[in-house]
Amino acid sequence: MSSVSKARAPEIAPGRPGPPAPPETQILRHEGDYWTIVYAGVTIRVRDTIGMHYLGYLLTHPHQRVPVNELLAAVKGTATDDVQRARSAVSKRVRAAIEHIARHHAGLGYHLRAAVKTGVSCVYLCDPERPLNWVT
Repeated sequence: MSSVSKARAPEIAPGRPGPPAPPETQILRHEGDYWTIVYAGVTIRVRDTIGMHYLGYLLTHPHQRVPVNELLAAVKGTATDDVQRARSAVSKRVRAAIEHIARHHAGLGYHLRAAVKTGVSCVYLCDPERPLNWVT
């Protein structure tokens, strides 16, 4: 007689929350002249712009405040001492990228408008209770 044991799912007491759901995985992939983005199960493709590169950097470094001159250097490979000019250029391009995304995916546009902050430093502040993992 063989003994085969079946794994049982853990029992959850009534009124107590179960184990947390795994964080959702989103995709942000640069593919030639386009970016493929998957968010909340919806796939879109948008044209490559420098703003998308800034946005991609921020999304893959959540909750890390990045000084604008460092973001510029990380994406373009150039540095500048003119922080205000860099702030203006990066902010403008990030906003334009978010607006372009919003035209194709309203939910993602809403999320990015709320979660991406630009200025002298830039940051992607996703909800810590429901973090999103961006795969590039």
